[in-house]
Amino acid sequence: MLKNLYLTVKKETFEKKWLVYILFFITAFYFFYFLHTMPKFTDPDSFYHTKIAVLMRDQGIIKSFPYLPYTILNENFADHHLLYHIALVPFVMFLPPLYGVKFATLIFASLTIVVFYWFLKKIGVRGAWFFTAILMVDSSFVFRINLAKAQALAISMFFIVYYLIVKKKLLHIFFFSFFYVWLYGGWPLILVLAFIDILSRAPEIFEKSILSRHYYIHKNTLKEKIRSDFKLIAVVAGGLVSGIIINPYFPKNLIFYWNQIVKIAVVNYKSAIGVGGEWSAYKPLELITNSSVALILLIIAGTFFIMNFKRKNALTMNLFLSMVVFFILAMKSRRNLEYFVPLVIAFSSVALTSFLEYYDVKTFLKDVKIFLREQKFFLIALIIPALMIPYIITRDYFSMMNFYENGIEFDKYEAPMEWLRENSAAGTIVFHSDWDEFPMLFYYNSNNYYIVGLDTRFMYAKNPELYTKWDAITTAKEKENIYPIIKNDFKAKYVFIDLKRHEEMDKNFMDNFKFKEVFDDKKTKIYEVL
Repeated sequence: MLKNLYLTVKKETFEKKWLVYILFFITAFYFFYFLHTMPKFTDPDSFYHTKIAVLMRDQGIIKSFPYLPYTILNENFADHHLLYHIALVPFVMFLPPLYGVKFATLIFASLTIVVFYWFLKKIGVRGAWFFTAILMVDSSFVFRINLAKAQALAISMFFIVYYLIVKKKLLHIFFFSFFYVWLYGGWPLILVLAFIDILSRAPEIFEKSILSRHYYIHKNTLKEKIRSDFKLIAVVAGGLVSGIIINPYFPKNLIFYWNQIVKIAVVNYKSAIGVGGEWSAYKPLELITNSSVALILLIIAGTFFIMNFKRKNALTMNLFLSMVVFFILAMKSRRNLEYFVPLVIAFSSVALTSFLEYYDVKTFLKDVKIFLREQKFFLIALIIPALMIPYIITRDYFSMMNFYENGIEFDKYEAPMEWLRENSAAGTIVFHSDWDEFPMLFYYNSNNYYIVGLDTRFMYAKNPELYTKWDAITTAKEKENIYPIIKNDFKAKYVFIDLKRHEEMDKNFMDNFKFKEVFDDKKTKIYEVL
């Protein structure tokens, strides 16, 4: 009876496709929910995004950003996550802002899983639910999409555009490329997808046209491919350029993108100054540890891909090249891992589906069974990783839970910022002890201005000399001239210090009669510059 009930439910669920999408959303929502039960954020930038959404709720689109006068954002601010912040507005309107953004993050992360399942179904993957489930338990990917940042929405749109490029739906590609610029600063990735698509189809066309004995017969095919490729690049580039020009921040966004994409992402001053963790390189061993299940799947699928290489199709090559490109990008900057992992799973799913199209499954499994019976070593090599998978999934999930439990409390810096808000004039500059303190300071007190935030390179790009002075004081290397530098070079009226991380810095202020201690809650201090 139970078996019949199960089969009936299964049949009705898969016949009504929308039920499967709802099921995936609910499953992902429940699975991710436990990561969001604590009143904490794991990334300080989440406070910045929340504050921008609150300001947009109250004032509309933010066109200027005077809060960091010593960075390039002061003159050339562009909200490169504009659509993300607009999407947050309803959540901060009807819920307490920080909790509202938490809830929004949970919804966006769950939608990302649904979109990935949709993508696999649209490209014809067999057992798409299985591969989606693997993505849902990959700790590195789950961690990234559950950050209160634009990542989840950006990845969702990325795979929608990926499908549109594969299917050559040019009008849709144009509009999604346009809106991708408004959503996420990583919009050049869409152009990368277009070039990868062209490259993936090149061998097949080359073989049919150039190497064919009937070259003159296939010459038109080659010409048509060139025209099609040109159209694709033109449409993608047209959508991206339109998104840049038809933009509330044009032309200032040109300078912003030059700094964000070229100077920060490509040049990446990390050898000269300290940068955020997501811009650091991903170590191969760390990748193996954090994405073990996906990489085990890749090894299996990669074997079948090689066995079936002569029958490869453009889609398989497309995903393979995309995976390789984003692996290289992830090795340069870990923030690209959120693209690499789903591409690994997408490639693996297509490689396995392609293999099963040409081989009889029953015959293949029979041959494998005979082989493993004769080669016990290979059988053991398969059993051990299979037995480890439940342990890996459990370990990674609790590791993530621990990371979230040790996140940044919602009320961090609330008390000192409340004091400053009540005791300082609007526009007063506050010299603070670290760049990653800014989002919390800004969230609780946007009446004052600060030194550096969001990324150290925003300050370094504008004034390397001033950045060096700030760094020397906050790391306690500069001891003698802190007063004239803070008062004259930075025009600051107050100094904020996080005592847990900058105890040595505080020692240089404690006995200096030119600085008066006005606030101390044992965690932070505020000094008035006399």
